[in-house]
Amino acid sequence: MKHSLFTLYLLPLLMAGTAYAAEKDVQPAESSVAVIGLRGGYDSNPLTLEGEKGSPTATVFATWDYLHGTLQDGYGVNLTLAETQYDPRVLSAARFHTLTLKHAVPIGDATVVQTSILASNEQSWSRRRSSLGLRGRIDHAIGALRLFANAEGRLTALNERNVFNLGDFLPRDENFGTVSLTSGAAWRIGDSEVGASFTGSRTHFVDGVDYLGLRRDHNRVQPNLFISTKIGEATLEGSLSPFRAIFPEKEFETVSELLYTAKARIPYGALAFEFASSRAVEDTTLPFSAIDLVTAHEIKLTAKINEANAVALSLRRKTDNYLGLDALSDQKSIGIDYQRALGDGLTATASASLRKTKETGLEPVTSFSLMLGLQKQIDFSKPGKPEKAGG
Repeated sequence: MKHSLFTLYLLPLLMAGTAYAAEKDVQPAESSVAVIGLRGGYDSNPLTLEGEKGSPTATVFATWDYLHGTLQDGYGVNLTLAETQYDPRVLSAARFHTLTLKHAVPIGDATVVQTSILASNEQSWSRRRSSLGLRGRIDHAIGALRLFANAEGRLTALNERNVFNLGDFLPRDENFGTVSLTSGAAWRIGDSEVGASFTGSRTHFVDGVDYLGLRRDHNRVQPNLFISTKIGEATLEGSLSPFRAIFPEKEFETVSELLYTAKARIPYGALAFEFASSRAVEDTTLPFSAIDLVTAHEIKLTAKINEANAVALSLRRKTDNYLGLDALSDQKSIGIDYQRALGDGLTATASASLRKTKETGLEPVTSFSLMLGLQKQIDFSKPGKPEKAGG
């Protein structure tokens, strides 16, 4: 049901690295990188519903990643803005906005306290979601051992269209708050890290009952085992997490699922093979369902033609299983992407994809999209000044 309206390949946050002067270390005082871009083309069925029309589409996007100091001692901003327009006779505009403000303070040589404020707004044909969160984290290192703890509070307004019966949005948003606590430990050995954590959370709905008179308040418990390693140039990481959601009012059945993540990147000369697989949970407002079990898989092969040109072939599958509703959305796609660096931070892109969508109670739909894009990276970073000898 949740359709991917556009794909953004955001540049990673530039971290303050270490350079070496003749006498003292030099670290960048500010890292500031912005990306602006436009992608446009044609989608043969953006609604992915039988009998619907195609539409031209255009996405304008901008990102800004700013860091003053370092991730362990400094502050930063991450901003993403994206707007997608369609023929209004076919589909209304979609948007995706996120803002993160973060601050980190070291306490001594082994402890770092981090705080962040996260805000997001998402709107598409089938989903409207706004959230505001506050997160605190503390990390403490004891040699190769790392101890950590998180506390987070989040307010969310969510409204989803029941596309399985071609329904409309709810008359009002479902508003709820979530409080979660996490603690854990990790052990680093060379280029590998293995660890475990435990998360407990409570979700409370402001109005008490939903539009059907059901109480959606619930508690979640989630232990987690994780590992990451590097073998030569290859990077591997994964996690396993038994998840359990308990509804005290017994108006929804207890949910027990095994969640996981798996990622791998294996370069080989001019080629790079990437694999990603995950199973996670999301909140939902659909009737008789409080949890959406989301499973996603992706295989990608990238070939670097030369310093300026690269082409990638990808296979993707994503399913949304609305537990309790017996409704499933299943989308499969194959795509090819071409990228050319034009110099001076400019990058041109071209992509084509073919997808098949099957939703419970509806006819399967096959559709395609063709896109061209141009984006510009602007680097405003300012290097720090060398520390004076003896200063």
